[in-house]
Amino acid sequence: MAFYGFGEIAEQLRRSTVQVTSGRRGQGSGFIVKSDGVIVTNAHVTGNAELSVRLWDGSSYPARLVERSTRRDLALLEIPARNLKPVALANSDELRVGELVMAVGNPFG
Repeated sequence: MAFYGFGEIAEQLRRSTVQVTSGRRGQGSGFIVKSDGVIVTNAHVTGNAELSVRLWDGSSYPARLVERSTRRDLALLEIPARNLKPVALANSDELRVGELVMAVGNPFG
């Protein structure tokens, strides 16, 4: 069974998906939610170490932890970059049982 459109979606999200590194060993992915450097990632990725974010073009920035919820496993980061391409978020309340969803990430670069 082929699912058409997922490649196009992944290509659109490529510039909005980031790699998050925590210290020497921890890493995961995240996505840009605001063009002025606000990023959402998982709380378990952030740890207690220095954070950095690598963008699709290879540029890297130090990240500041803005907020973290271990209960929801979400964290909000901020990097000193502007004019970034944020993802277009949809309203999850509009989903119905049985609809396909797509998780996007690239923790290993």
